Order: sequence, then C-alpha cells, then structure tokens
Amino acid sequence: MTYTYKLARRLAISRNLGRLTVLALLAACAGETTAPDAPGTPTPPAAPTAPVGFRVLPGTVTVETDQPVRFRGEVRTLQGQVYAPSLVWEASGGMIKKDGTFSAPTPGTYRVIGRGQGRGRAHPQRPDTSVVVVVRKRPGLVGIRVTPRTPELDPGQTRTFTATGQLAGGSTAPIGVVWSATGGSIDAAGVYRAGNVEGTHQVVATNTRGTVADTIKVKVRRPAKWDTIPGPAPEPIPTPSPDPAAALARVVLKPANLALTTSARHQFATFGRTATGDSVAIDVTFRATGGTITSSGLYTAGPTAGTYRVIATSTELADTSVVTLAETSGGGTPIPGPTPVPAGTGIPMGLSALLSSGAEPSYYNMSLDGYTADRILTQLSNARAKKIKMLMNMTGGRHSNYMTDGVFDMAKWQAKMDSYNTPTIKAAVAQAVAEGIIVGNSVMDEPTNTSANNSWGPEGTMTKARVDGMCRYVKNIFPTLPVGVVHDHRKLEPEKGYDHCDFIVSQYRLSKGDVRTFRDGGLAFAKRAGISIAFSINVIHGGTPGTDCDKWGDDPNGVLCPMSPEQVRDFGLTLGTVGCALNMWRYEKAYHDRAEIQRALQIVAESLAKLPQKPCRRA
Repeated sequence: MTYTYKLARRLAISRNLGRLTVLALLAACAGETTAPDAPGTPTPPAAPTAPVGFRVLPGTVTVETDQPVRFRGEVRTLQGQVYAPSLVWEASGGMIKKDGTFSAPTPGTYRVIGRGQGRGRAHPQRPDTSVVVVVRKRPGLVGIRVTPRTPELDPGQTRTFTATGQLAGGSTAPIGVVWSATGGSIDAAGVYRAGNVEGTHQVVATNTRGTVADTIKVKVRRPAKWDTIPGPAPEPIPTPSPDPAAALARVVLKPANLALTTSARHQFATFGRTATGDSVAIDVTFRATGGTITSSGLYTAGPTAGTYRVIATSTELADTSVVTLAETSGGGTPIPGPTPVPAGTGIPMGLSALLSSGAEPSYYNMSLDGYTADRILTQLSNARAKKIKMLMNMTGGRHSNYMTDGVFDMAKWQAKMDSYNTPTIKAAVAQAVAEGIIVGNSVMDEPTNTSANNSWGPEGTMTKARVDGMCRYVKNIFPTLPVGVVHDHRKLEPEKGYDHCDFIVSQYRLSKGDVRTFRDGGLAFAKRAGISIAFSINVIHGGTPGTDCDKWGDDPNGVLCPMSPEQVRDFGLTLGTVGCALNMWRYEKAYHDRAEIQRALQIVAESLAKLPQKPCRRA
C-alpha cells in the first residue's frame, strides 16, 4: 500500500467525520442561531462567538503591602478561542487601576472582581472574583523556600509553586514574591506553564526588595510525537521588539562571600536583574577555583586552604563570589601556629561530668555538669579556680525527677529551676557569664529520647515549641545567660527552629554516617534557625562497632566501641572547629589515661585554642 493511497484514504475519512460532526451539531442546536465560522488563526475577532468560560487570573494570590499585582480576564469560546476581554474592575479594599493592577497598604484578605465592559455576546455576562491575601513586609527575611523542589512536567502542563519566607529565628511566614522563569511562563500566583523545549529550566522567587531569592530546577520532558498528516505551514508569528526595560542588566550570584572548611560543600544560587530592577530566572555557566562546581552550582571545596573564586556567567554578564577555605577540619589536620596557647582562649573543649567526676582537666577546659541550688555556688568557685568553663545543666539528673506517671511533668521541671531563683545565685551566675566562665545552660538532654530507660514520655510529648518555652522560662530568671538544649539537630521537628533557645548541642558517633555530612547539616540547621551550635562526640560508644574492643558502661548488645585516637582527632577537628564549643561524652579513667588518646586530645585542644571564641548565643 503506497503512501499516496494512505494519504487519500485518511483525507476521505476526515471528510466523512467532518460531515458527521456538522450533522450532530445541527441536530443539537436546532432552533438556535449559530455563530459564524471561526477564522483559521485563533485571534480575537471583531465579533467573537459567545463565551462559554470566563475567569479572572490569577484566581488567588499572596502579596505584600503595597506590592502591585496585575489581574487579567480570560475568555474561552466554544470553538476553543481564548482572548482577553475589556473589563471593569472593582475591589473590596485597597486600590485597583483601570488596567487591573491592584495593591493594598494594609494586610488583609480582599476580593478583586472583573466584569464585562460593553454589550453583545462577545463580552462575559457574569463577573468573576479573585482572592488576594495581603501580608505585611518581612524585614527580617533571611531566605525563601520554593516548593515543590524538583518537578518534572510535560510540555504545556502547569504546576503551582509556593514560596515561604524563612525568618532569622528559624520560623516561617507567608510573603509576597516576584516570580520569573525560563522554559515556560509563570504568573503572579506562581502558576508555571511548561513550554515545548525539552530540558532543565529555572523558576525563581525573589522577595519584593530584591535581596533574597530561591531558585529551583524544572525538568520539561520531551514533547510527544504524533502521527499526523502534514498540513499547511502556520503563519509566521511576528517577533516583538525587545523591551529595553526587560533586558538583563546584571547577574547576581549568592552568597557574595563564603567561608568554608576544606572538602566542605555549598549550593550557590543565581538570578538576573533587569534594567528596571526586576529579578528574573536565567541560565548561567559556573566556573570555580579552589574546588569543583557542578552545572547546578554545587561547589565542593578542595583540600588546600586559601582564597578562591566562584563565577557565574550569562551571555556577556557575570558575577563573582569570594570563597575562603580554612584547613581546619575534614581530614584531621591540626591548625598551625605557636604552642602552647594562652589558657582560656579559643573554642572551649569539654568533657561531660569533668568537675563532678574528680578528673584532672588535662587538655579539657570545659565541663558539662548537672547542678543543684545548694551546690552551684561551690561549683562556680571551683571552675573559676581551675580555669574551667561551665556548660551547665541546672535541671540535670535522673529523668524520674521530672516525670509523673511516666510522662514529663513541666511543673516539676519549673520547680527545679525556681530553686535557683535567689538574689545570691542570680548575681553569681550573672558575674560568671560576664567573666566568660559560663558558656551556657541546657534545659534538657535529648528531648526526643523515647527509650525505656531515658524516655520523657510517649512520642510527641516533647516538641520544639515546648523546649523553646523552657528556654524562655530560664531567661526570665537569668536574662544574660545563654540557654540551649542537647539533641541531634536532625531530630525533634528538624524543619522547625527556636525563637528563644540560643544554641543546640548535637552529638556525633560513627554510626550516624559521614562526619562532614553531619557537620554540614548541623551548621545549616543553625543558620536556618538563627542560633549557635556546639558539637559533641561520643568517645566511649561512638567508634567503629564491633566485639573485639574495650567496653565501657552501658552496652546491652556488646558492640559499642570507643573511638580510636585517629577518630578522636579527626572528628574533634572536623566538628570542634566550626561550633561554639566541643564536648565529649564521657570520662573513663583507663581510656583517657592512654598516651595515644592524650596525644589526640592535645592536638584537638591546641587547634581549638587558636581559633576566635564564638559565643553560644543567637545569631
């Protein structure tokens, strides 16, 4: 069967189908006046057919006070034509212009209504309403997060993106943003329509001040191939003259300055700025020195300390970030410099129960201890005499001290804190904080723990909000005291932050995975939450698991090994050099008296002492 015969047969079938369709329409519309045939090119005709669908776009949108958003109307006819009608606009509040541009000076929820203007079947007969949520501006905005993160779309498919503001305290808030995109179109409500170009494109949400943005990648799949009969070539669409105001004026690479440790990673973000200051999505090419960088902007630092560059280029425009690499962690490399260093300088390195165990300070200059009101003044005096810094746990001790019927009892915890609320203790604590003797106070150890021996109650008993309230309670008694909590940064509602806690102590053991990944995750959480982070390493139970090793303390399965000297050194340098303090759990005389352990501790202690002090306070 030849191609000519196939083509003739298909044309005959299409003509027969066309006749059947016309007959069906005539039968269904008997007695009605039919509209004239639609022209070959779907352009708004002088007298279009009656609208069968009218809507105001965007249908719902969130903006900030005084942020303009332009609404439009869309009419869809029975023949599939889509055109923008002439509309009269009104709003329940705020201000709206004749062209549909709305803004409001005060927060609230408003309605924007579009009505047809003129007479005849070409105009929508019923109005449509959009909802506008106006929120206040967020001057403390530190980031934006767009969701979904990695969508895949077919050509012509739509997806609605949502932008959430990230505040300095770790909380989130609704914000108004300016959307831009490549590889498709996006409206003011974040509704993205994929184009026909296969590949990876960008969607960018920028805050109204143009200082913070988030970029995500959108994958558009290959257009489907259809077995169609070749038709006449479409009329060429005229290319509009470029708008000078929309021309790209500069490339923005974030962050502009970055300090990393060797071998660490960081994701860079880019967007463009037009001549009028609008932020737009752009495609860039990355280059980097001192490390490697992927096409998506993920930078991996090399092994050598120094000052390097990351460059993002789009057409003839480029922006550069300065990257400073410090060889202070990642490979157990000690920090160079003269030794010994002055006592009391640098980042403190502590041992749990150092003061209460009776152990000699050795290379430790900090102790994490539990306290009672009748002993706190004596312990403050001892710490001052021995030049030991104090990471306190005023409400430490057995879990049973704060439990009722197997569940954490806030009243018992508050009663313990209230025992410190005396003029003498408050004055002594304030003085020790001012002298730098007290690093901070932890309100609770591992609030996520639900194990049989250390449970605070059923899962969900402790939340970040509850812990945050405990930090606030302590600050009401000791206003100058940094207050925090001890728990793995990856646990206890990791997507949320703290508003009152100043720091978190996150403990590492080898079973938790790669130490660099653990470190980077902790730093990212602290930055997002606006708090400080102190790390801890479990030297007694945190080494390579096995049975052929020394056993210390509680080890029900007989496989918890202590860290080797190399692990103590490497993990201590990796984590201790980037936090506000480094703690180690816990003291065992036979283990700590080993010469090789002493040497590893010395290397870590001397390296930390050469670094600037970092207060364990909110950023």
